[in-house]
Amino acid sequence: MKKLIFYTFILFVLFISKGYSQSAVYFCTSTGAYGFAYGFSTESEAKTEAYNSCISYGGTNPVLITSTTSKGYGAIAIGEDANGNRVIGVAIGFTSLSDAKQEAIKQCKDYGGYGVEVKNTWNDN
Repeated sequence: MKKLIFYTFILFVLFISKGYSQSAVYFCTSTGAYGFAYGFSTESEAKTEAYNSCISYGGTNPVLITSTTSKGYGAIAIGEDANGNRVIGVAIGFTSLSDAKQEAIKQCKDYGGYGVEVKNTWNDN
């Protein structure tokens, strides 16, 4: 009986902790605005919040860049392409902040970004 209670408790803790690890990032190529959200109980909530955040910062046609239900560190890097347009790189669900920053910078550069800087970081654990 004690084992059953223990395993039920473990499953409950895993379920609860998993419930607050959703992250999402939206980007508007027309305006360069972006929005992100993390720590929401559902992926849908994180996506809605990130979308609304992008709109509130001037986005007119936000596109979902990425989302995850995994816990971990996240980072957003911003640069400009050869035409002066804003370029974004995003990393979410990483085990270390350093790795998330490096991946966000790499992603931004891979999409043509120059003068890349990490603008936002978070830990969604």
